Amino acid sequence: MRQLLAEHDGTLRGHVRKPPRIGTVVERIGPLNLTHYGTHCVVDHRPLEVEDSASVVRLVRQVQASAAACAEPVEWRVFHHDAAASHLSMALDAAGFAAGWERSVLVGEIAELNFPEPEWETVRWDEPQAQQALDLAARTGPHRFPLATWHAMRSDPYWDVEVRMLTDRGTVVAACWLENVSDTAYAVVGGLTAGRPDLLAQLPSRRLRPQPKQFLLADADGQVRDVLLATGFRDVTTVRSHHWTPPGEPAATPPARHSLYNGESERIARRCKARVGFDYDSGRGRYRAPVDSRRWFYGLLGGRNDPVIATAESVIERGLRACVRRGEWVYQYRPYLNGWEFDPHRVGGPGQPSWPGSAIADDEFQFLTTADARLGTFDHYTEQTLVVYGEDLLAQVTDDLDRLLGGGTWTFGSQISHPA
Repeated sequence: MRQLLAEHDGTLRGHVRKPPRIGTVVERIGPLNLTHYGTHCVVDHRPLEVEDSASVVRLVRQVQASAAACAEPVEWRVFHHDAAASHLSMALDAAGFAAGWERSVLVGEIAELNFPEPEWETVRWDEPQAQQALDLAARTGPHRFPLATWHAMRSDPYWDVEVRMLTDRGTVVAACWLENVSDTAYAVVGGLTAGRPDLLAQLPSRRLRPQPKQFLLADADGQVRDVLLATGFRDVTTVRSHHWTPPGEPAATPPARHSLYNGESERIARRCKARVGFDYDSGRGRYRAPVDSRRWFYGLLGGRNDPVIATAESVIERGLRACVRRGEWVYQYRPYLNGWEFDPHRVGGPGQPSWPGSAIADDEFQFLTTADARLGTFDHYTEQTLVVYGEDLLAQVTDDLDRLLGGGTWTFGSQISHPA
């Protein structure tokens, strides 16, 4: 058990995912990692030693100041075996944190776990039963990582999290979600709604690359704990959550997320293609640049790593931020590929998540656009041409793009001139 606990403390705790999840920011405060999700934040750290006790009060105040600046509620998990656990709990209590759930931390060596034969099915966010799984998760929480948070971020069900369910005549009766913790030997149970260990059977090894997973971790109490112990998990320690909510209204949505393959994304895709007369299915990428547009050729540059391309991306970023209304989202649409959606006023700035979209791609047709397609960009990668449409956006970016990329564009061997 001590070996499992040492492995857990040395590898999983304080681990920072690289790259960070889309829409998140990890802030370092001394020995702490504070992950900002835009809607809330979570504190994580390696075990704090006795000598850290003197600085605990200062660390707590710094976390509260950071969370208050973002109006993000905080969750801080205290592990009872840490040398400084009692000092930390007292400091959190004195600072106004409320103690929440307390559970056992269970670790299992995957090769030694004995699960029943699986009967589960996976579910994607765009499937009707996903809402049933979300409702069930909400009724049975709190969980280590709420399923609603994964859903709000639209995290990729294939690579980031796998949502499993058991159904009875079309109704979801139990659900589990598993996270791949990159660059570690761990897969983590984000939540398990019932004592059904068969939901954990057959880890998706091809999705948990590049490092094979050796350990499975879960937080559990009650019947779920008993069932997992019976399958070979070890109880290595206990953890208690502590919560604090600053003044102000927290954001209802994260600043950026993956796009779903649903009716809304399909409507946005149709508007984009209609806006520039784009015919993807012809196989030739034919399009008709609209009247309120300009085109720039970037084919003589050195590809995505060329500093001129990076500067052009910054120009588009500033232009979109200037034109897009507060609370309005921008969408990265790529035919038949994953896309992103984000609030341009909540990404790309100091202390914010990185700007997830791009206007220029190496090998994909893509749009960066508002939902109504009134303004945005279209990249024709085979022509190596950037189309910018919408009078407001053109007014913001034309002079800078002319200086960077020139005042005309080359298309199919002929130069098209534009007025200065």
